[in-house]
Order: sequence, then C-alpha cells, then structure tokens
Amino acid sequence: LTGGANYTHDSKRFSTNTVSNDVFAGVDFNAAAYAPFRNQLLYQGALAKTMGFTVLGLGRNATAAEIGAFAGSSLANFTTFTAVNNGSIAFANANMNVAAANPLNGLKPLQFFPPFMNVPNAVENGRVKGSNWSFTARAAYEISDTLNVYAAYATGYKAASINLSRDSRPTAADLTAIKTQGIGVTNLTSGSRFANPEKAAVMEMGIKGNWGLASANLTVFKQTIKDFQSNIFTGTGFFLANAGKQSSYGVEFEGTANPTKELTLSVAVTYLDPKYDSFLLSAFGDLSGSQPAGVTKLSTTLGAQYDRELGNGDHIILRGDWHYEAPFQLVEGLPNFVSLVGAAGAVQAARDFKQEISQVSASLTYAMNSGLEVTVWGRNLTDNRTILQIFDSPAQQGSISGYPGEPRSYGLSARYRF
Repeated sequence: LTGGANYTHDSKRFSTNTVSNDVFAGVDFNAAAYAPFRNQLLYQGALAKTMGFTVLGLGRNATAAEIGAFAGSSLANFTTFTAVNNGSIAFANANMNVAAANPLNGLKPLQFFPPFMNVPNAVENGRVKGSNWSFTARAAYEISDTLNVYAAYATGYKAASINLSRDSRPTAADLTAIKTQGIGVTNLTSGSRFANPEKAAVMEMGIKGNWGLASANLTVFKQTIKDFQSNIFTGTGFFLANAGKQSSYGVEFEGTANPTKELTLSVAVTYLDPKYDSFLLSAFGDLSGSQPAGVTKLSTTLGAQYDRELGNGDHIILRGDWHYEAPFQLVEGLPNFVSLVGAAGAVQAARDFKQEISQVSASLTYAMNSGLEVTVWGRNLTDNRTILQIFDSPAQQGSISGYPGEPRSYGLSARYRF
C-alpha cells in the first residue's frame, strides 16, 4: 500500500505593456464625429437600392443618372422619387448611430492590431492565485513471482496560466466593467487574459508480468480534468480558455520479448477516447461532446534491436522501429474564420486537416569497448509527409498556414562514454 499527499499554493503577479502603432486600427467607426458620413452613406445606399430593385426593377442598385432620369421624366415619377427619397432620409437618420447598421463595418477586418488594454488597470489587478491538496493511493499485490496486479487513484493540480501574447485581452465580464467605468481603449474586444487552475483525477488498474524471456504490462485508466486549460494559436497570439471538464478513457499495452540473447523485440499500443464533457466558452462557442484536437485514438510502436558482441568486447547494434498514429484533427477550429463563416463554420474549416503518422526509423551502431560509439541513422525512411500544425494566416483572413513535419533524413553521430 502506498499513500501520499501534497499541498500547493501558487500566486502570480503579471503585467503587460503592449503597444500598437497601427493608426488605422485605432479609428472608432462608431464615433459621433463620423455620424454625418455614416448618414450620407446610409442614405445613398437606401435610395440606390430601393430605386433599383423596387421602383425600376433593375435587379441591382440604381445609378445617380438612372435615378435622375426617372425623377425628371414625369410628375408622377417625381412624386414616387420624393417618397423614396424621404424614406431613405428617415432610414439614415434612424440608423446612423446604430452599430449593427454601420456602413463602415466592412472596414473593421482591416484594423489588424487595435489598441490594447494593458494590465494592471482599474478593473484587472494582474493577479491570480490558487491552492490545492493532491492525493495518491495505490495498492499492489504479487500474485506470483512473475505476476503483479495494482490499482491506483491520484489527483493533480496545475496552477493558473497567463496569456502574455498580443491577443491577451479582458474577459467578457471584465470588458463590461471596463466599459461601464469608461476606461476602455478604442475598439477594445474581449478575449482571454488567464486560465484558472486545472484539477485532475486519475483511476488506473493494471497487471504486470515478467517471465524472463518476455515481459508485458496492461493498464486501463480513466482521467478527468476540471477547468482544462485550452490554448489555441490565432495567427498573431493565443486564445487561452478553460474547458469545464475533459475526460479520457484509455488502455495501454507494452511488451518485450528476447527470442535470443542478442535479439529484443518490443511493442507498445495505446488506445485513447478523449472528449470535452463541457466546454461552453471556447474560441468557437460550445464544444461540449467533441473530441480534443491533437490527440490520436490509436498509436502503436513496434521495435527490434539486435546487439551482437564481438570477440574483442566491441558491439554491433542494429535498431529499427515503426511508429503509427491513426488520423486525428490538428486543431479544434480556426478563430479568424468566425467572423467570416460563424463559429460552426470555423470548426468545420479545420476538420479537413488531419495528421496521420507512419514512420520507420533505423540505426546501425558500432560501440567500441573503449567507450567510443559511431552511429549511422535514418529517420522517417518512408518519407511520410505530414502537417504538424495549422493556424490562421496573419493579416490574411480566410487563409490557412501550417508547419510541415520532418522529411526523410540521414545522419552520422559519434559519442564517447566515460
């Protein structure tokens, strides 16, 4: 029987001093100073649309020349034009200060780096802290000289994390308080400043066997993490958030065999079934019930090593292994796609990008009795090409960038053991 306890207290203070020199991004298109300009744009748009689609039946906005020709062609047409014109004026007057109807909204995606609200400020004190008791309990029983079974339960703790990237922004609640106090910078939006601590719990049962010529371990486990810290790259910074709960069920097997004194065979297989039990406030809204990205459900590694001792005490060692990971999604979604196609579309845009790993590596080593070793090695011999990560392309909304995996490579290494 094994037991343990651990107490942790964590306290962090942080501050930011991010400066944006993007003058255009500091323009508030909803400001009162631009009301006359917004009014004129709304009026012209309403008049051209109503005249073109409703009055003239053009199927498009009418031009100034077409509107003038219609209004001057007869008294009846002038009366119609006057009514449409008055309606357009009324529409513009009613909506020129309505943010959702702002005709300048189309320019906002071009405001790449808006001003930042630095910490600490009157609402955000730049401090996070937390404390936790973690426990471990384990029972193991030797069935025989070759078999051992065990069961374990453990809890864990991960302290709060701070977002110090360019996309470090107030939480939605803090943003409301900042605006209420009138201290917000122009075009301030909400995002993520920090993530609360994680609390994990793991239940595990397994059996271990060692028969000399062969050994094997089998483990079944369940892990749950409350307030899981999710961190996703936005192309210019990171969006840090807490999932309500993430859980994983898994089975692991590993074994080795020695058919001869020189030859060792090994196998390792892991099956994982992870999901977000609750994740309401992700960068894409509610992700509850979905599978976390970057995690394969099935992975396996097969390996072999042949170690032949020569008459002078030197060794020739030949190693080879194959590692496989079943296809898995690289990221949960692409944050900058939200404004283009909505949260569901941003998630869907990332689903087509998956990674499947299948790599063969090998090495040949000559190990001298003096301690000098020379190795010729090759990695990813089948030249399996993968994308390691994808993310929103900076300043190119709707585009995707990614990092490729390492291609086939060869090398020669030497080392000396003292």
